[in-house]
Amino acid sequence: MGSERAAALAADFAAANEAALQFAGSCSDADWYRRAPGEDWTVGVVLHHIAEGHTNGLRWLRSMASGEGVSETAQDIDNANAAHAVRAGTVGQVETAALLASNGAVLEQALRSLTDEELDRRAPFGPAGGRMLPTGDLAAVAARHTRGHLSSAQSSIARV
Repeated sequence: MGSERAAALAADFAAANEAALQFAGSCSDADWYRRAPGEDWTVGVVLHHIAEGHTNGLRWLRSMASGEGVSETAQDIDNANAAHAVRAGTVGQVETAALLASNGAVLEQALRSLTDEELDRRAPFGPAGGRMLPTGDLAAVAARHTRGHLSSAQSSIARV
């Protein structure tokens, strides 16, 4: 079913998501509502964004692996992120951690199941201006997206 490359991508993502889960569980109430540098969002919103991003990543991964591609633009994503930040502003740690765990498990399994053929399949990716990208490039973003936002959230706590 999946390939060694897919297993490595899934393991890397799982490690990043576990770090986000651990961090979410370690936050105090004050930490949760502290602004994350470079994000203009609170730590809680950043962590919820990671969890919700897993759903988008799954949808995009399936579309890329099928060869259909992703039609959303970078502006579409910015608009969705702004709307998400408003919705997620009052979501607590328990709900966010549960979403990180459940959405993360689904995305990890999807990554793990990719074949080499699917990872190599190229399709247009709207957020990159419709440029043709291999699915493997997008698959690697799952861990980078998680770690990048997690790093911002963690740095807001480390400064205090």
